[in-house]
Amino acid sequence: MRAETLPVTVVIPAYRRPDMVERAVRSVLAQRRRPCEILVVDDASGDETGPRAAALGARVITHEHNLGEGGARNTGIRAAGTDWVALLDCDDEWLPDHLDTLWSARDGHVLVGTAVLGTGSEPDHHRVYGWRGRRPRVLSSPAEVALPETKVSSSTSMVRRAVVLDAGGFRPLKRAADLDLWIRVLEHGSAVAIPRVTALYHMHPGQVSDDAPAMHRSHKHVLDAYRDRPWCTPALLRRHEGVVAWDSARGELQAGRRRAPTLARLAARLAHPQRAIGVAQLLVGRFQGRRLAARVAPGGGPSVALLPGAPGAVALGAAVVDLRDRGTLRAFLHLARCPTGQALASSRTQALALRVLSIEPLREPPT
Repeated sequence: MRAETLPVTVVIPAYRRPDMVERAVRSVLAQRRRPCEILVVDDASGDETGPRAAALGARVITHEHNLGEGGARNTGIRAAGTDWVALLDCDDEWLPDHLDTLWSARDGHVLVGTAVLGTGSEPDHHRVYGWRGRRPRVLSSPAEVALPETKVSSSTSMVRRAVVLDAGGFRPLKRAADLDLWIRVLEHGSAVAIPRVTALYHMHPGQVSDDAPAMHRSHKHVLDAYRDRPWCTPALLRRHEGVVAWDSARGELQAGRRRAPTLARLAARLAHPQRAIGVAQLLVGRFQGRRLAARVAPGGGPSVALLPGAPGAVALGAAVVDLRDRGTLRAFLHLARCPTGQALASSRTQALALRVLSIEPLREPPT
């Protein structure tokens, strides 16, 4: 049966990424509820990027000159023939329920976003970006999308086309261009951020998000541009300073700087209460992010825990946490700290305890 078509245009900016753009387009075609249009903007690649997207059925617009990612997104948004536009970077991909999740949550809002799972060759790549709280969060002010970290990622966003155009579209910023646009969009209405992983963010060399200090400077530059807005208060700017101070200190320690002077400088910066509040919010968000990331396997499906008493002949992999050699109490204490998405239970009591932790109990080994 053909999947239902939604009145949404997917805009994919692409520059010299023929293999990646194919993966991105295929992930859109695999949606349970497909968009009515896939629009790839080939930003003057001069290679197979555009033709390979077109071969999969995407509509391709080719720039004669490279305008950058923001310029390519703007071209696609202007050319879209629907009220809603969903954005996807060419090096990322959607999980099959992504567009359905966004569409179901759109009512009353101008922007909808979900969480995205980082994936790559390093263990620290496995982390969640976006809003990571327990429940969806309505963002009614630009201040709410900005701190302590951006709550809506570009590749998981769906936005009203008219609002983006009224807000002026993406500005030509190398970093934080999505945050800059969300701020202006939220001056026209509200957003909802959903703490559900519906996309994969593939980590690879050359991504601008790899440079944390540069990202912090870009966020500060964006916030400084809106100092005249009522929502951009001195307290908000101080909280961002706390976030920067914390991450800068962590970077210095990882680089081998002397511990005592580094911590002393951090303590002096956090003496201001608003900076300390910013760090507290950051740490809570990252703790929630680690818990959400633990629930998801590298490919986007649920991770699985094997509890004491589970069958011995179960295939182990990166998404399987083997707790069979621990006592039941120790196994559940581990899951309370790092919950998986599912767990193989050997009794009704275990299954009931898993539901208390919001973990789906399995009575049969995962296939």
